[in-house]
Amino acid sequence: MHGIETLKSRIQNGDKIVGASIRMWASKAEIEQTLTSRNYDYLAVDAQHSPFNEENLANVSEIGNEIGIPIQLRIKHTQFTFTIGNMLDLGPSMIEVPQVEEISTVIDAFANFYYPQKGKRSWGPSRSPQTNEHPKRLDYAEWWNAHGILWMQLESIKAVTQAKEFAKAGADVLSWGPNDLAFSRESNLDHSLKTDDDCITHVLKELKETSTKLCLRTYGDEQLARYEQMGATMFLDETSIAQAPD
Repeated sequence: MHGIETLKSRIQNGDKIVGASIRMWASKAEIEQTLTSRNYDYLAVDAQHSPFNEENLANVSEIGNEIGIPIQLRIKHTQFTFTIGNMLDLGPSMIEVPQVEEISTVIDAFANFYYPQKGKRSWGPSRSPQTNEHPKRLDYAEWWNAHGILWMQLESIKAVTQAKEFAKAGADVLSWGPNDLAFSRESNLDHSLKTDDDCITHVLKELKETSTKLCLRTYGDEQLARYEQMGATMFLDETSIAQAPD
């Protein structure tokens, strides 16, 4: 377990990065149990398709920050990029925006994710990671702007074909949404990208000359190994949440 201090640079360098999905209301004991099953690099919680409240996010982020493992949050909706700064003040290190199709969404998310002069995030990070180590406003803003990790989720043909543009607009990670992408492929039967693997291969090729990486959700080591063979370096293990106790 490496922590937030090096995660962004490790992602950009193409190191193998594996995270685990957990429930937002997971206890410290449950999180520690998850971490015994694999040397995970981060933990992910979901507001888009799961129950959400701010207290749970603050609590799970506090546990993660205490243990030293970054927490990623997928926000509720594409249009909620204006809430990113508020969500970050509750403690996560990474934000994932779902169903992104427009460059303007990436630009707005970027602005709300970073502090001035890089972005426009409002000051008030009392629960954010590393605030004790960087208590001064400008020092912390500089630290955050170098270490925070911003994700955009690709869930349509339109998004897939803009992967390089999303990277140039400031996305550190492009994540995969195969089910919604399947809906999109089914409504674009004449498109040259016929399969999920076609789309993955296209995005990996588009990202080769950038520092942005593609993160693929996986449901077992066999699938992870297949994606790694295709050239992916970043993964989110969804089996961990299926095995968690209720």
